[in-house]
Amino acid sequence: MIENETPLLQRDDESNFQYHKRLIYGKLEDKTLADYDYAELSKYAYGKEFSTDVARRLMYGSKRTLDLLSQEAAEIEQAGSSEIISDIDRRLMDLRKEQQKFYDQRRELNKMLMHEARSEHLDEILTNAISSLDMTNMYTEPYFAPEVSDTEAVLVFSDWHYGMVTDNIYNTYNTEICKARVKLVVEKAIERIMLHQCNTLHILLLGDFIHGALRASTRVASEELTIDQLMNASEILAQAINELSKYTNRVYVYSTYGNHARVIPEKKESIHADNMERIIPWWLTQRLANNKRIEIYTCMTNEFVLFDVFGHDICAVHGDLDPIASSQKTLTTLMHKVYGRDLEYILIGDKHHRESSEAFGVTSIICGSLCGTDEYANSKRLYSNPSQLLMIFNRDGLDAEYQLIVE
Repeated sequence: MIENETPLLQRDDESNFQYHKRLIYGKLEDKTLADYDYAELSKYAYGKEFSTDVARRLMYGSKRTLDLLSQEAAEIEQAGSSEIISDIDRRLMDLRKEQQKFYDQRRELNKMLMHEARSEHLDEILTNAISSLDMTNMYTEPYFAPEVSDTEAVLVFSDWHYGMVTDNIYNTYNTEICKARVKLVVEKAIERIMLHQCNTLHILLLGDFIHGALRASTRVASEELTIDQLMNASEILAQAINELSKYTNRVYVYSTYGNHARVIPEKKESIHADNMERIIPWWLTQRLANNKRIEIYTCMTNEFVLFDVFGHDICAVHGDLDPIASSQKTLTTLMHKVYGRDLEYILIGDKHHRESSEAFGVTSIICGSLCGTDEYANSKRLYSNPSQLLMIFNRDGLDAEYQLIVE
């Protein structure tokens, strides 16, 4: 009678082969079961109890077979042979592949559902916010608008980073300063629009109007939650555009998006177009519905804006994907090949400083930022004046260019 048979029982993690091998080697090789009689072990090793002598011969025979199997397996492994794989192993590999496919599909489905849920929730919040605003007080009669004019204006709003907080040697910025700077930009733009008697105003929204929550440092340097940043920046834009519309007969608003408002902070996991700033033109359309002088457009395809002033083609992008050094060649080729348009001007945001370049008869302009020097730029000693760009066109092309500095 076996007093303690626990070591002789098959374990949960053992196959039948592993179990048999452990019993044989435990008795004859590593001696972990040396205290058990051959007859006692035979019942577990062979499913039937044999006499001590018969069981001993059986176990030595089994050990010889197991040794040969181990030796052959070692030789196969050493030779690196992959030709002898059991059908069970192949089936297991196929099963693992199918499991991985399922996991990948489930992960993508969850990501899609998460995006849809966030989008629906965002729509609900913004719809409620819009409905709480006084729509009737937005539009008033224009003060000045020439009926006929050979000049049109292009005003670029870019890189406001509403919600960002910084206080460095070159710049102080927060939400209140942002509002004050927008007000000053509008005042300066109106002064010059009236000076040139422009009857049409093109407004470009080049993105990064909110600071967002891309990384921990961005969140620390923010005054408001991302959704609050988006709503407040959208409303400031609506108020500014409405005020500007009083001084021209027509206002065309073209909108693209930046990179700070992407839904997924991790760049590698995000989709470029999955961006909260795509809500801004929707907000403006709802908010400015009573102002018939204003027409709102989204970017014509993905992040590109393409329009013309007196037949002079202009392309505008946020700039996170378009270095100025290669923009003339890349964007002119793309716009000509896809849309048959020959660009004369390219407007770029994102870089937070003023710069221009001309090549192939195309002028590329990096537009200034409203927020000015942030903590990152300060740490790199990259200083620039907060500004926005105003361009005056006539039938011959660009007639005047104003850097609206708002320190």
